[in-house]
Amino acid sequence: MFSGKYIRLRRLEGNDADIIFSHWNNYELRQYLPSPLPSSKDDLTELVRVKDKSFRERSEFFFGIEECCTSKELIGIVNLESISWVSRHAFIGSFCIFKPSLRGKGYGKDTMLTLLDFAFNVIDLHVIALMVESHNKQAIGLYEDCCFTNRGTMRELVYRNGKRCDVTMMDVLKKDFIDRYGILPKGENVF
Repeated sequence: MFSGKYIRLRRLEGNDADIIFSHWNNYELRQYLPSPLPSSKDDLTELVRVKDKSFRERSEFFFGIEECCTSKELIGIVNLESISWVSRHAFIGSFCIFKPSLRGKGYGKDTMLTLLDFAFNVIDLHVIALMVESHNKQAIGLYEDCCFTNRGTMRELVYRNGKRCDVTMMDVLKKDFIDRYGILPKGENVF
């Protein structure tokens, strides 16, 4: 597990499919994830199994976000995917905090900083990139606060709610993250 101030990143466990399922079919949440389509509990059980296999193979790191101060409940997911061990880069694929009541309270930033610290200071990646819908100003602000820089716009790349949306490409280099945040304290982190 890798701990931040408010959260802990941990591998998904079999029973996490039930927790994810209880939030997953909320379109407000799912619309910004790679697939806006509903999923069954069996689909999510398979997702957890496949992501665990990818984690073991080091081809993707799919983490559960666990609140670490009070409830210790699973509050979201985040992943590093398309990892290149030669070029030392990866993409953030999915990132969400399940409950709207937990958004805007520092969990997202703490998750992103903990994930970037893992990427740069534990597995020694050089650059992390992501794509975000250009109208999602809250997410873009969060990413900028975590050292991501706008690298361009892909016009009308996604189709959401009956209209085409631009996507902003962003990245952060290890040196920029280290210059701003250093190496975050690891506490009880164990890989």
